[in-house]
Amino acid sequence: MENEKLIEEIEIEIERIEMLFENYKPLLRKVKTKEPNFIETASLAMLLHSFYNGIENIFIRIAKEIDQKLPQGSGWHKELLNQMTEKTPIRKQVVLSEEMVRELEEYLGFRHFSRHAYAFDLNWKLMKELVLRLSQIKEKVCGEIKLFILNFKKVS
Repeated sequence: MENEKLIEEIEIEIERIEMLFENYKPLLRKVKTKEPNFIETASLAMLLHSFYNGIENIFIRIAKEIDQKLPQGSGWHKELLNQMTEKTPIRKQVVLSEEMVRELEEYLGFRHFSRHAYAFDLNWKLMKELVLRLSQIKEKVCGEIKLFILNFKKVS
């Protein structure tokens, strides 16, 4: 895939993540001061799930198209996340800082849990910190990805 097309796809994915947050803005504002009800909690779980999926979609594109190496096996999601902190022979820069990966590991863990849980298994007390930090995490990770794209454009 041409680098321009890859960059365009990554930028579209970031736009979709931004759109996701725009749609959830009223609920995110509300839960800063008031505990969500059952339906709102389930909705916030979907937000956490969708956010991580969007970020991981970007990593998958980078792994396939630039690194030409997508991890396999049962731990591939975690391996993919870690791969983004490594320089490769083809990609001579990191996509993410190790600090960002540590933050995203919590979202990956929640996404895994939520895929296998019923809505009534969700617990606001366990989700609260992830939700309340989410906008800040989104800004940081998208900032690191945008910096990667900017530097990648310069060398390609």
